[in-house]
Amino acid sequence: MRKNHTVISVILVVLSLGLCTLFTSCQGIMGYSVVLWNIPEHNVADGTIVPVYIKSNVSHIYVVRLPGEKEKVEIPLWQISEPQSHHKAKKLVAKYKAYEHVYAHCTLDGLPIRADRVNTAKQVYRLRKDEVVRPLYEESGAAVMTGKNAIEGKWLRVLTKDGTVGWCFSYNLKLFKMNADGTVAEGSDNSSTEVSDETLEKLLAAKWYPESYSSMIQSGNIDLQNMNKSFGFDTGVDSNKVAMRLNDLDVEYEYAGVTKTDDNVYKFNDTPFQVTVRSDSFIVVQYTDDSGIPKSYNFITLEDDIEALIAEEVERRSEEYLSLRQLGPDFRSGNYGTLTFEESNGFKWTGYDLLVPSLIPNSAQSDGKIQLKYLLDKSLKSNWDGVLTFVFDGMENEVNFLYKKESNGLRLEDATHADFEGNTVESRDTNALVIFFAN
Repeated sequence: MRKNHTVISVILVVLSLGLCTLFTSCQGIMGYSVVLWNIPEHNVADGTIVPVYIKSNVSHIYVVRLPGEKEKVEIPLWQISEPQSHHKAKKLVAKYKAYEHVYAHCTLDGLPIRADRVNTAKQVYRLRKDEVVRPLYEESGAAVMTGKNAIEGKWLRVLTKDGTVGWCFSYNLKLFKMNADGTVAEGSDNSSTEVSDETLEKLLAAKWYPESYSSMIQSGNIDLQNMNKSFGFDTGVDSNKVAMRLNDLDVEYEYAGVTKTDDNVYKFNDTPFQVTVRSDSFIVVQYTDDSGIPKSYNFITLEDDIEALIAEEVERRSEEYLSLRQLGPDFRSGNYGTLTFEESNGFKWTGYDLLVPSLIPNSAQSDGKIQLKYLLDKSLKSNWDGVLTFVFDGMENEVNFLYKKESNGLRLEDATHADFEGNTVESRDTNALVIFFAN
């Protein structure tokens, strides 16, 4: 019986030692800590020194006694400094004195907190717009540059509300003072609307399309090869991934905030993009490619529904081809054979021997597809209906003809040497071959 009593005593001692390890201290004050972030529910301001009795790494709390409190309370580990001697705690208060009761609003979504005082250091946290941080103190560090110019600001050691500590450059932080009860100190304004950059906010929120869309819409010439609902400049305001997508370019980069480098000029940090805002509806994007060559692209905002415009143009071309079939579908020429418009934009052309090889190569077969991808300049629209692009089976190159629907047939004109500007025929070749097909 005595033996069992001894065993139980040993177990109790072991459990007691385990609890002491878990809570760090079994009796008395284990040290003194400095309140890093005010505790409004107890009206305790940052900079207050408090005695610490217990630390729980399981619950992530300290047990402390706050000024004016009879009972001990639990405080999250991040909200006070590591316990140490009272003398060292007083030295820490002195170190933080310059930023006593100072907090800061982040004015830029994605602003990085870094591991060191240099803009290329590892990111340990990314702030959300309007997120509040607590600056602890400042130290000198590497200048933050835009081109050859240093950006105004200083490196601050900051604390976030999840306990992350790191370095943040102050340019995009709005400092204010907060009372112990969590209210803004008199004469200190923490309103984000006062510090917001309206130009930047509009830039980030807008949908930016290539400038060429405006002229397409005004002229009524919708170029389906160069108008796409996904084309444009995407600021990635929600994803923090800025992208530029065009017919011949598709690039995307993750960025850590946006820095204003000059009047209405913004640099997307850690990317080759810089944007100059000309107006609420017009921006110039400078993109520096991998070879180091900068190129500029113009983008605009639009009220038009791009997806609807594209759908209307697809329908217009489909109806135009259908009108050619209804006019024929068979067209005959005494010298240049028989041309038949078939379903699904197919064609069959036989007897075109006189056009070989000047227009149509020997490898071409009699079947193929017709496209209506080219557009006419307004100066040509009075005499021509459009451009037919023939892609013969057995050949890679296309053959283009201006066309005009007549009451008794179809007139074609060779457009091989016409003046094309992009996807638009600007002027015709005055010496071009003209073919008439009767229906």
